[in-house]
Amino acid sequence: MSRPTSKTNQSLIDLIDELKAKSRDTGSALWRDVALRLSRSRSNWVQPNLSRLSRYAPEGATVLVPGKLLGSGDLVRSHNVAAYSVSAGAREKIEAAGGRVMSLSELMNENPKGSEVIILG
Repeated sequence: MSRPTSKTNQSLIDLIDELKAKSRDTGSALWRDVALRLSRSRSNWVQPNLSRLSRYAPEGATVLVPGKLLGSGDLVRSHNVAAYSVSAGAREKIEAAGGRVMSLSELMNENPKGSEVIILG
């Protein structure tokens, strides 16, 4: 039997469709880029650690992770982070540093144009 050629997780499919629709409505290439990254095989998704987040994102930045954010490393500055998935350790460290963790849908509703959002990956 052959492998399925499309995604089977319905919530992921709905999120990808929502990202593409937001890109068409607002003209923002950010949402289209994230939708294409999430459409890839899950083994090719990014899985950055907090150490990478603290190294490359400026203070108070909104960071988008099109994959899973892992909790290895320390976070000294506060960041707003939107990711498809966040580990429990990463969530605790972000909130302890004064940051906020949100879903991709929440970020799309708060910032429809995707301005001043940094993609980490």
